Amino acid sequence: MLFADQNDIVRCTEIVLKELTMNNINVSDDVLNRIVFDVMEISYSKGGDYSDFVIQSFTETYIGEGFYKKFIE
Repeated sequence: MLFADQNDIVRCTEIVLKELTMNNINVSDDVLNRIVFDVMEISYSKGGDYSDFVIQSFTETYIGEGFYKKFIE
């Protein structure tokens, strides 16, 4: 995750946690962090940034498609 700073990570964590909560998905802090970093890496690799809109969009798809399950199974 080049160019991500602590503020980006905190903000992205809040977005991912909110989306998980809305979908009634409870995970440990470790799993949450792994999901956040995965979403941020996807955003970076797709040429996106870490803006709220971009992270929210990637998070919705990530959770909707169940990609988070690889960290909890």
